[in-house]
Amino acid sequence: MHKCFYFLALLGVSPIAFAQSEPEQSSDDLLSLPLEQLATMEVASASKIASQMSAAASAVSIVTANDIKDQGYRTLAEILASMRGLHITEDRAYSFLGGRGFGRPGDFTGRIMLLLDGNQVNNNIYNSAGLGYTDIIDVSLIERVEYVSGPGSAMYGNNAFFGIINIITKQGHDINGVQVIGEVASYRSKEFKVNYGKRLDNDAEVLLSASGLNSDGQNHYYPDAVSSTSDGVARHLDDQISRHFFGKLEYDGWFTELAYSHRKKDVPTAPYKVDFNSPYNYEDTSLQGSIRNDRQLSKNVQMSLRAYYGNYKYDGLSTYTTPWVEKSAGQWWGLNTKFVGTWFDNQRILLGMEYRDDFQQDLSIRYQGISGLNARYSEKTLSLYAQDEIKLNQQWMANIGARYDINKDANDRTLSNVSPRLALTYHPLESTSLKLSWSSAFRRANPFEKYYADEIYNTQRANPNLDPEKIQATELVLEHHLDKSARVLATLYHQSTERYLRNETIAGTSDKQFQNTSGASTNGIELEFEKHWSNDVRLRTSIAYQDAEANSREPMINIPSRIGKLNLSAPLLNPNWRVAFELQAYSKRYTEDKVADRYIDTGSYSLANLTISANSVLPNLDLAFGIRNLFNRDYAHVAPKSNEFQTTIQQNDRNYWLRMIYHFR
Repeated sequence: MHKCFYFLALLGVSPIAFAQSEPEQSSDDLLSLPLEQLATMEVASASKIASQMSAAASAVSIVTANDIKDQGYRTLAEILASMRGLHITEDRAYSFLGGRGFGRPGDFTGRIMLLLDGNQVNNNIYNSAGLGYTDIIDVSLIERVEYVSGPGSAMYGNNAFFGIINIITKQGHDINGVQVIGEVASYRSKEFKVNYGKRLDNDAEVLLSASGLNSDGQNHYYPDAVSSTSDGVARHLDDQISRHFFGKLEYDGWFTELAYSHRKKDVPTAPYKVDFNSPYNYEDTSLQGSIRNDRQLSKNVQMSLRAYYGNYKYDGLSTYTTPWVEKSAGQWWGLNTKFVGTWFDNQRILLGMEYRDDFQQDLSIRYQGISGLNARYSEKTLSLYAQDEIKLNQQWMANIGARYDINKDANDRTLSNVSPRLALTYHPLESTSLKLSWSSAFRRANPFEKYYADEIYNTQRANPNLDPEKIQATELVLEHHLDKSARVLATLYHQSTERYLRNETIAGTSDKQFQNTSGASTNGIELEFEKHWSNDVRLRTSIAYQDAEANSREPMINIPSRIGKLNLSAPLLNPNWRVAFELQAYSKRYTEDKVADRYIDTGSYSLANLTISANSVLPNLDLAFGIRNLFNRDYAHVAPKSNEFQTTIQQNDRNYWLRMIYHFR
């Protein structure tokens, strides 16, 4: 395991060796390399103003459609697991995202803001965002995924706590016809997709997609569940089905899109002390729609106006001798308008306003005909935000921004938050940038944390007066292009959180309640290196170290102190064939449980994946084959505290998938 980290560290901190080993290229060849395109690619996730990656006042990492295709990523969770400093936890029900000192299992990824083409898709019940097969969009439609680390509330408000992830979708001409995709995989999994995309004669871009997945899953053995009435095997309780639909239309400055996802998942782990090996499933349905208009109002002013709507439903069925039914439903709509002006020399000023109405936030429990909870809530939020990007001279740039949010909930409780951000960027060379930033962000308690209460057994109590979590972060970023085909990113950061929300046991009882706790602090360093060779060999590698400590001095749960990543792809035999190799390495993570006053940990592990893909093996037919967990490692993830029969959850052994893509042009 340590050898994996040493190997990845060598790649991450010794990029000059790679650059010097490259023979001289012509400038035309270098300009044609994809990494050069990435260096000048405009990203808007960091500040809502499109900027080149090197000029953005944050550390930005990108996974492109080529990366997704080469590595055979099948879900957003797999894409994010490949990115700098991030880690995924799987509990056989959901995928949870962690990084930079956060990642407690069961948190539903509620402290990262997930955007789809700039529109927030976190739901308004749990603040959760689908990462596995609860993805809001099928990965075959993704043009790139941008990850901006660090607090983002200065532009995005509530929930942009630890970072922002923006999924940029493809345009119609990227598909240019009809794609029919079929896939089979281990665990009796089958997936089918149909994508249509076209640029019409009037320059309108149309993109439509429908997809479906069915998987039987596995039978899982849990030793702690063995009893006089059970052999400890959960049978036929790992099935899942998922369905996706996506539509997008672009024409003359107008952009409209609609995304629908539905997933039903059987859960074998028997959380919350439900009857073992009995029916237990989660069902998540999400609908997101938006319409946006971008206009150049005058020589110096651009305007963007977006209207959006979201709908989320959750249905949970479990068994405590008889069925226990939980439901939640949320709906929201909003308007967001912004103006970008260049009224003054060497300045770009952004002024924006957003109104959001979360008009439905419902939670319910029903057991043996008894209503254990029937909560109906709503809230409204008005936000004002501004940013000034000032070019001080040819080498220095300042970025000053802030956002004011005022929120009123159904109990007429009003909360206001100010989120400032300051950044200074220095370009000593055209190929080098040094960025220093300080930012503050917040996260309000969501309806589940505030209002969920088990009124049948009184195991969970509501707490409607929770205070918002707070975070302050300071970050220093160095970005350097060794040449037009190699990039180095290094970031050093410190962040501290206050009033961190956790589900705690109420003193003197066995009841649970979400409470504001003392918080935590994290110091970390991240290194990333990318290289694209002229023969189309592509390398991306990173290593991250994070020292996270709760203010209570207890170990942070599910936080690996070291994370290493390597992604390598290259032509195989001829340009139509490619082979891709991925290596991930994680140090141990602490669980919620103790033995002899010592926290149990998962142990460290490394994980390798292999993908082989071929274009045009027959006319219009592409193939891809993948092996996950190539070396069949035995590894486990931390189980949420709600799990009764396991401290850790065993992950999949070696498994396979085969994909066929047929193009109708």
